[in-house]
Amino acid sequence: MAASSGHFLFDTVLGTVGLAWTARGIDALVLAEGDPENTRRRLLERAPGRTAAGIAPAAMRAAARRIRRHLDGRPDALRDIALDLAAVPAFARRVYTALRCVDPGATVSYGELARRAGRPAAARAVGRAMASNPVPLLVPCHRVLTAGGKAGGFSAPGGAATKERLLWLEGVVLDRRLAPGVRHLLRHDPRLAPVVRRVGPYRPAYGEPGDAFGALVEAILCQQLSTKAAATIAARVRALTPGPRFPQPEELARLPAARLKAAGVSQQKIGYLRDLAARAVSGELDGANLRRLHDEAVIERITRVKGLGRWSAEMFLLFHLGRPDVLPVADLGLRKGIQAVYGLDRLPDRPTVERIGERWRPYRSLGTWYVWAHRNGGER
Repeated sequence: MAASSGHFLFDTVLGTVGLAWTARGIDALVLAEGDPENTRRRLLERAPGRTAAGIAPAAMRAAARRIRRHLDGRPDALRDIALDLAAVPAFARRVYTALRCVDPGATVSYGELARRAGRPAAARAVGRAMASNPVPLLVPCHRVLTAGGKAGGFSAPGGAATKERLLWLEGVVLDRRLAPGVRHLLRHDPRLAPVVRRVGPYRPAYGEPGDAFGALVEAILCQQLSTKAAATIAARVRALTPGPRFPQPEELARLPAARLKAAGVSQQKIGYLRDLAARAVSGELDGANLRRLHDEAVIERITRVKGLGRWSAEMFLLFHLGRPDVLPVADLGLRKGIQAVYGLDRLPDRPTVERIGERWRPYRSLGTWYVWAHRNGGER
């Protein structure tokens, strides 16, 4: 360990992280997102007067490499990295020592951690120690959950969302509804597993709020348009009737074509919207009924609408209804993502996409979304 004190910053997938150290070890760590100067400011609030290291000591550079790898989804207990906890009260030091023995991928309750620290009735004191932890991640306070297995609080930047992300990187999925699908992908597809760990929780898990009819209106409006142009036209169509939603079926059926055209809707799409509205008024596309149908039946209903094909129906299933086992084999983004994840020389054909998708079944929606997210830098 270096004989002097100092601080330095380094980049990770979570943003810029800051370390400060003394001759005895690391005494401050800041997990932050956004501007590096914000990280530096927070770090110096915890370790005032530290000078920035031109070249950090070898031990600090090694610690940074290990932290970076850990946050990249290659879990490391990090417990052998030297810390300087001289300024920490004695009970908190005992808590931190006990907590450093909890491996990545495991969790502990506040009450159990109090017991391990020698004071079984001191769960609240453990909570206070977690809130004042000067070296999160190295003292892994993100692994401490409430008695009901909930995340609880987290004092590092980003709060509970950062806590959930850190646990996710270690393979802990707090959402019990999501856990089986994630475990399946991690177990059955080693090429996709690091993508799953890096990207984080699957967002379309339970479907988007809102009405089914509005989702299908938007699907029609967005066809063959850039994201910006589609958003502009969709906003204009919403503004044709009171409230934030798209015109409802009866309203849309009554709207003069001239008003839709003035909002930027092409004559062809006006015809598609009229057909959609008529089918919705008849009850053929009732949202509650669609939720009760199996996937292929939903696709069959939606593809009766002029202008809506199988791809649009699959996107509706995946994002609006939150169905777990949708594989849009014709989707170009999925094909390009598979090519990137699996290192293929050329775009995969339909049989190849289906073969890879079999690894994900019955969670092919999750596999699809993670491939998309990988191709788009973590977002879909």
